[in-house]
Amino acid sequence: MLIRIDNPDLIDNLSLHFTRSGFSVEPAGGAMIDVRRDDAPTPEQERYEVLLHLRVWQVINPETHGELVGP
Repeated sequence: MLIRIDNPDLIDNLSLHFTRSGFSVEPAGGAMIDVRRDDAPTPEQERYEVLLHLRVWQVINPETHGELVGP
């Protein structure tokens, strides 16, 4: 699932947040990363977990905005 943030300087911070929480993370260019939860039982559960962790990260980093932009 592709995530884009509006502050490319925080992409490493976002990647680390997801990695520490057990997600696979790959750079996707610019201010985007591809995040996966390979052990999620369904694609819907994977999407839910990615969105939940993105929201947590945004609470910690209120100066930036992130969004899910693709599968």
